[in-house]
Amino acid sequence: MSVPDRQIDMIFRSLESAGFPRSLQNILLPEWVTPEVLSDATVSSEIATILAKRLGLRASPLFAVNPRVESLERRDIKYKRSIPKKSKNLTAATSIAISVAESVASACRVEFSLFAGSADALRQDVLGSFPGKWLGLRNLLMSCWSHGVPVVYLAELGQGVVKMDGMVVHTGDRPVIILSKVSPLWAWQLFILAHEIAHIVLGHVLPGEILVDEELSEDSSISKDNDLDERAADMFAIELLNGRQKATYTLANQANFRELADTAYDFGKANQIDPGHIVLNFANQSGKWGIGIAAAKLLQGDNPPASAVIGEAMWGGIEPEALPTDTIEFLVRVTDSGNELDKVAGSYVAFR
Repeated sequence: MSVPDRQIDMIFRSLESAGFPRSLQNILLPEWVTPEVLSDATVSSEIATILAKRLGLRASPLFAVNPRVESLERRDIKYKRSIPKKSKNLTAATSIAISVAESVASACRVEFSLFAGSADALRQDVLGSFPGKWLGLRNLLMSCWSHGVPVVYLAELGQGVVKMDGMVVHTGDRPVIILSKVSPLWAWQLFILAHEIAHIVLGHVLPGEILVDEELSEDSSISKDNDLDERAADMFAIELLNGRQKATYTLANQANFRELADTAYDFGKANQIDPGHIVLNFANQSGKWGIGIAAAKLLQGDNPPASAVIGEAMWGGIEPEALPTDTIEFLVRVTDSGNELDKVAGSYVAFR
């Protein structure tokens, strides 16, 4: 006689069939959920409730004799810049991102205030409030948090879970920017951040809405995108980062990646433009991605990966004590930012 399936195993399988792989489920479960705990039928409901909360699902259908997956009534989701024949199933990543956004928004230290209404004005505001050699990832992050706009990096979510490059979740009281492109380069995350800020400033995502940029990569081009919102966001981002519209970069002579990096650094420092952005812009225009990426890596040097910078800003921008312990654990896991939490633990980061 076969042994009947445990309720928790049927719940796990239902979630997997609905597009939430077991690897993702494992990431979402608290540390106290061990194999021994799973063998206890009395905790099935608690475990299912945790998973439902993290994935934006109704909990009660998971407890049925034949568990089923039902999404909560969330918000209007706009998927942007999908690549033909390469469209991703972003259901799982989007669900996690929404939960992350809601948690972080609830603990943000600063009330939401509008950004300046033009790219030029916002550029001056960032450089004036957070001075630096150029407008780069760190001071643009600080500007977002000073306006009460959280920025979160969504790390790897387990085998089989694909992610978007960026998105904006407009919660009840504020927009939250999610960055999740798989790249340690500050310059890549800088452009995506500027692009998502543009969506907020230009009114492309309103309260109660979510905008997902599926892929912002070398295939992205202002001139090729038929989506007017995406073209406008790209143009805004370019002006914000460069101080002028439609900025492009070329080299008069052939150069190796070291010469490209040196030239970009000198020009960037003189004009307050991130050199990493310059070399990626050059690569996009010329198609010389090998040289561009190598130059960007050289310019970044021994600095930590972009995700670490974003994570440290996040933990400094929220009140961890305002969140339940299990939510802190959840955020650490899906943002892979435990080290960054340790750096800012017990400190208060004041924003102007």
